[in-house]
Amino acid sequence: MRILLADDHDLVREAISLLFQQYFDDCEVAEAGALDPALELIAANNTFDLVLLDLRMPGMNGLEGLKRTLEKVADSTFVVLLSGAYRSEDVRKALEAGAHGFIPKTLRGQALANAVQLVLAGDKYLPSSILNDMNDNMSGGGDGEGRLAGGFGSEGDFGRLTPREREVLALLSEGRPNKDIARHLDLREITVKYHLKNIYRKLNVSNRAQAVKMALEDMARSGTL
Repeated sequence: MRILLADDHDLVREAISLLFQQYFDDCEVAEAGALDPALELIAANNTFDLVLLDLRMPGMNGLEGLKRTLEKVADSTFVVLLSGAYRSEDVRKALEAGAHGFIPKTLRGQALANAVQLVLAGDKYLPSSILNDMNDNMSGGGDGEGRLAGGFGSEGDFGRLTPREREVLALLSEGRPNKDIARHLDLREITVKYHLKNIYRKLNVSNRAQAVKMALEDMARSGTL
């Protein structure tokens, strides 16, 4: 697997590169400190499976850098934005512009690897906090009427989830392992496993990836992606 990592912070690039090499076999990571050098690497050898772009590095100019990158990469290449700080509007516009995901720099270890695996499997990745932001924005009714905590619909299978199960599902979409979900929600890990079992049953799925895929598809149907 070939990954292009473009970020203007040397330490960030070094940490993420080491993580990829730890979690992915036969992983080659090319690095760039700004958009223009990244585009040069793409032009020289456009065989990257994944391109990760820091949203606020030199040359990005908002989402213009994303659009320039999407024009250069092969059709089979996934392009994902990275950011340490972001708003729900940033994520929404990035996905509308064609990004295959939006990964917070706060993700570490297995959570970051899970996020990348989700993208490479063909699903869009977005942080769990964005689901809560969307729910807050829609709580007054109008276009958001019928949406529940986490931005999920009130109809069908999602309407069967309890508020806690929707919180667990939102964190699950961030690629977090059970231990991190338990810590974030102040729960025991065995309780998280119990909630996941109920989520899978209510959504008629058998694993984590399928549950996250359903959550993203529900948001896409509602027009929130």
